Amino acid sequence: MLQRHLTIVGNDQPTLQLSLAAVRNGHPVRCVYPEVRHSAWLIGQALRRLLLRLLADSPASRRTLSGTGGGMPLLRALLRRALADEVIDQRSQLSAAGVTVLFSEAAFRRPGQLTLHSSQRRQPAVLDFGCCVIVSGVRHLLPESDVQRHIMDTERLFQQAHQPSELCVLGADEVALGVAALFSLFGSSVELIADDDLPETMAELAEHAGVRIRSRAGAAPFAAGIQVPAECSVLDCRRAVGFTEHLNLTSIGVETDDSGRLWCSNRLETWCQHVFGAGSVVGFTAAGFSSVTAQVEAILQQVAVSELSRPGKSQSVTR
Repeated sequence: MLQRHLTIVGNDQPTLQLSLAAVRNGHPVRCVYPEVRHSAWLIGQALRRLLLRLLADSPASRRTLSGTGGGMPLLRALLRRALADEVIDQRSQLSAAGVTVLFSEAAFRRPGQLTLHSSQRRQPAVLDFGCCVIVSGVRHLLPESDVQRHIMDTERLFQQAHQPSELCVLGADEVALGVAALFSLFGSSVELIADDDLPETMAELAEHAGVRIRSRAGAAPFAAGIQVPAECSVLDCRRAVGFTEHLNLTSIGVETDDSGRLWCSNRLETWCQHVFGAGSVVGFTAAGFSSVTAQVEAILQQVAVSELSRPGKSQSVTR
């Protein structure tokens, strides 16, 4: 009897590792990739790729780029290209391994079934699954109070008509560092205030790009001791929210925590049987998984158990 597909929804860090490991274990795999802007991890990877390329160019080359249109349209185009390159590379690796890659927005219809929405289809497609892993990641999102105070998240920053002459970035992840470095390379005066340990490679790239980095535990905009000039734009990358609101989780009896992340068991299973969480979208698990590799191994164990326990499978294996 044929094994059923493992369906992976999302493009966060575990997607590639989990897909390739599942194929090596003999499981057919389908990956449903949403829009690239949904994954802070993917944006961080794209920014790293872009910065390495830009820093290899001379300052004169960057000035030439700025002079050909410059400003925000150029920065948006560079980031879009880097994101596309990142997705193309991942798709190539997955396809070469035999993974089916579907570019669609997924939403649960009921237990065991997804609806796929795509700009290429007039009507949504319906996809049945045996086991599904939600790897939809997180994005930076501001509280409404900060939005009213004209503090920006990443999406709002890139939607601006003009590149800020001064930018203050709050945050310590790869997106915060990458955006700070990108704007600094193209002429903005950028300061980054970190309230946590910095990823070493991206911190080095940011410093090389001219970003001024200072550390302050619990930093908050306009708090005592933090001076932000009135003409300085503020980017806040500290609040990560699970990208789950589009998944229609209530249709499978799954609720999220206050930040949109999943509650999972010590086997990474959600409240719905055979639906698992992995990566940064997981807000809590009793096992406290500390690495992507540990998450992948735990999920594959449960997928194997699910395959062996379904009707007719165990008998066919023992013959």
